[in-house]
Amino acid sequence: MMGNQPKKDLNYLDYSKDAVEGNSVQTTFKFQEVPKSEKALKLKEEGKLKEALRIIDDALNENPNDFKNWNAKALILDSLSEYEKAIECFDNALKLNNSDFIKKDKANTLYNFAKVTFFPEGDYEKAMNLIDYALDNLPEDEDASEYLFLKAEIYESLGMPMETRLYYLKAEGEFEKANQLSDQIEFLKNSDDVLITVSGINFFKGLDPFEKGAIFNLVKQPDNEHDSDAIAIFSADEQLGFVANSQYTLIDGVKSASEIKSIGDNQKAEVVFVFFDRYVIMRLVGD
Repeated sequence: MMGNQPKKDLNYLDYSKDAVEGNSVQTTFKFQEVPKSEKALKLKEEGKLKEALRIIDDALNENPNDFKNWNAKALILDSLSEYEKAIECFDNALKLNNSDFIKKDKANTLYNFAKVTFFPEGDYEKAMNLIDYALDNLPEDEDASEYLFLKAEIYESLGMPMETRLYYLKAEGEFEKANQLSDQIEFLKNSDDVLITVSGINFFKGLDPFEKGAIFNLVKQPDNEHDSDAIAIFSADEQLGFVANSQYTLIDGVKSASEIKSIGDNQKAEVVFVFFDRYVIMRLVGD
């Protein structure tokens, strides 16, 4: 009479049934050795990192051409915060097998490396290079939001508000807004126009009058008690703000009131766009 059959676990054993005379069946068990890479990764998950590293080094001595061994060692080194060595191991694995799952693991290690380089080390330039390298390795179908958030945080620490906003939008999945903002940043960097921005709008009519394409008059106010270089922005006889002239109201790519104080009495400016839902960007036209 047959007893209960053991469950088949390919990680540890295999069995086959050999028919013999009568109703009896002979079962043959074959134990299969668990790969050392799997043993090492199991030990890593248990927090036994030194033992895991010893086993994977043994595996690599036996077979240095197995990408699974190199990938496993990289993951263990990542857990030990030995990021540079981990990246070298990922590169060895990728030379043997250029798979997306290895690229994803490498990208994750680069992200971890970038995080500690950003804080507590405070090496922002290196952190930026690492997170860019991570994004280059991350497969296209993987979620990049955490990587983009970190990049935004690095830009914020570098005091670069435009890039900070751009990458927060990307991290939040606001790609249409991000593309629009990216185009605006490129315009500010590359435009041949003389660009200005507007300050003090909250003391007048806010953003409402500044529709794209609207043209306003620039009026110098040399007797202004706060700033002898002050230039006011008027629509007919109604003042709407000032040409920004302070480090707190200027952005990259625009001129201050002091820089354009030689304008003529009939100088006009046209609204190009509103930047960050806050800065009215205008270009000088006519005179």
